[in-house]
Amino acid sequence: MVFPTFRVRSIYDIALIKLISENLKYNLVQTLPEQVSVFGIEDKLDPYDIEIQDILGGYGVSIEGEEEYVSAITALLHKKIPDSIILQHPVQLHAVYNGKVVHINNEKNLSVIDIGESVNAILFGSNFHRSQKVVVQIKQLNVFEDQLPVCSTVIHFPGQSVILERDANFVRVSRKLPKNDRDKLFTLGKELRPRDHGLIMRTSATKASQEAIQADIDQLVQRAEELDLLISGSSYGPGILQPGQTVAHILLVKDAKEKITAIRSAVVSSIPMYHWFMSYSPELKLTTQFAEKVASDIDGKKLANMLKQLILDKDFSENAIIYLQEYKLTSPPQERILGQLNWVDDVLHIKRSFRSSRGVHHNLDIDIKQGDTSSIAVKEGSWSVHMKILRDENLLGEIIKVVTPIDLCNGGNLRYIDLGLNLVKKNGETQVIDEGVINQLSERGVISSQLKEEIYSIFDECKKQLSDGKEQILIMSKK
Repeated sequence: MVFPTFRVRSIYDIALIKLISENLKYNLVQTLPEQVSVFGIEDKLDPYDIEIQDILGGYGVSIEGEEEYVSAITALLHKKIPDSIILQHPVQLHAVYNGKVVHINNEKNLSVIDIGESVNAILFGSNFHRSQKVVVQIKQLNVFEDQLPVCSTVIHFPGQSVILERDANFVRVSRKLPKNDRDKLFTLGKELRPRDHGLIMRTSATKASQEAIQADIDQLVQRAEELDLLISGSSYGPGILQPGQTVAHILLVKDAKEKITAIRSAVVSSIPMYHWFMSYSPELKLTTQFAEKVASDIDGKKLANMLKQLILDKDFSENAIIYLQEYKLTSPPQERILGQLNWVDDVLHIKRSFRSSRGVHHNLDIDIKQGDTSSIAVKEGSWSVHMKILRDENLLGEIIKVVTPIDLCNGGNLRYIDLGLNLVKKNGETQVIDEGVINQLSERGVISSQLKEEIYSIFDECKKQLSDGKEQILIMSKK
């Protein structure tokens, strides 16, 4: 039996390889040196069916492959890491569409293309006209729903060992290969390149026979000819012509990272908070890898705590300005200044004074007046944010927001995902605001049913504590 193959280019690679290999029996290929060393496996340059790589600076990973394989991995992650948040894009990567130009932005040099089923895509270049019919291929899928996919009129057909480009005339070779291998493949590519097509020789071509590469090319040429027939026989209206690859984006909040670190620790000795460090900033990756190397000679827990304290001293020192990265799953993070930091034990108290009388205090429906202050209490790992709005030191109202566990990020940023659950207390009365986000996410398979129940349990606990008049509401764990 032939099992699907996968490769991983991610800071979470060891844990993900362990999970997938043990539960799905997929075969790891195109391994990195550490992966070979840790798992004691042979380095294989075979082509891969599934690719996993980091997104959003390590806040999560993307999984690309056939829908069957991607669905199997996402189901596994929901089971083993129920705090993971899974977003599957409705559009497939590399899919080819009949499109229609619906908008042109000359200033930004782009066009908006209707590709059918109420989906638009961005096409860079404004040398088109409205209602023009274009054949496009999806080249990039963004994580959030209101970020349109990016398409191109250049059509590629990815194969096992080569990539074919329609209506082109070139041969290219992967730059990841040594010069000798590149020269050999370039010569072979010139010999095998079909007429009116460009040819890109992939890394896996070095291990493939000439016959296998030729067979790969023949199959891709057939796909290109099939596309030509589909284009000539299709109606004017937008719609899909050829399917592509399914892509799922997995967001790994703080608790999920801790579970993944625990899985990694079962394979290789890992310092505490390993993946939190690795995803904190690009600069911290090398430091974390060094710390892990010396952890065998030094107490790993003590080393991790020292490293964490250095980070707090740099980005979250007393009186530092704190910023917010608030995700809503449908849009890029909203970034804004929260205020000035004061530590009380391990709780972050963030205060801000409003300098103008513009706008209203969100959720309280009270006009902002100059001199009003906001006081926010949060704690790393807390599922809630507690805000108070004061005027002349008198309390105007309180707001409790239920979110994914608070993450401390590079540059004095707090990061969380807004779950659409809020409590507002004003004039002694508590208002419950449920935007229905949790039910929608559960129905779409974005969050597990287990996580849904746990989130509502947290919401109920916040409601109880707010009604009881608790001074500081910070929920640290799920019931």
